[in-house]
Amino acid sequence: MQWSSAAAVLLLAGALASPAFAQGAYLGAFLVGDIIRLDQYDTRAGDSGSGEAFGFGLRLGTPIAAKWGVEVEFVRPGEITSDQTPDILPLLAGTAPNVRTSLPTLPAGIDFNVYDPLTIPAFSYRFRSTQRHTTLSPSLWVRQEISPRFSLVYLGGVAFGRTSNEVEITYTLSRPSILPIPPIAPTITESITYDVQAMVGVEGRIRMAGKVDLVPGLRLQGASGGWLIRPAVGLAWTF
Repeated sequence: MQWSSAAAVLLLAGALASPAFAQGAYLGAFLVGDIIRLDQYDTRAGDSGSGEAFGFGLRLGTPIAAKWGVEVEFVRPGEITSDQTPDILPLLAGTAPNVRTSLPTLPAGIDFNVYDPLTIPAFSYRFRSTQRHTTLSPSLWVRQEISPRFSLVYLGGVAFGRTSNEVEITYTLSRPSILPIPPIAPTITESITYDVQAMVGVEGRIRMAGKVDLVPGLRLQGASGGWLIRPAVGLAWTF
């Protein structure tokens, strides 16, 4: 009786484990899109750093039960660039109309009571921001089998993010000036920030020829000051 009970337990365990071994571990390569939306504090700004980009992703996963598994994903997206170019200097015409300014580059005795656009033309600046959101995301997934060749996978985990940001400010004259105004060198600032955000997603796994699956899907994760949507499509090889 004891032997028969032990044999029944072993057979049951083997039956439960067989789907996991049938699926096996997998390695995938993906084309990934980044759709990021960040907080915006001034409605007059050209944009707030939000944007879209394309990149690539690599995934490595394995089942740990009949319908459960773990995965780690690395995503290297493209850069998201934003530009703003407002005029800034003409406001001086209305800020200090009664201040007399003697310009040392002009003959003595020539003074200005108001801003002269021919003598001191308007300046414009270009604010260019470039961001890249690279992530490493471990997750836990559960599989819902729809048919022998198609299943849905729901997953959740965390995204360890690395955001590189480069800000370049350049200044230009809106028109030629009669004064010898030297060019202003651009200012470039670079920074890198790290964060950890929650991540959820859903994807389909469509069995192709042999051990290759077509995997379209969508993932949503938090970002510093906003959120990030990542649609992706790629191929996964089971081994």
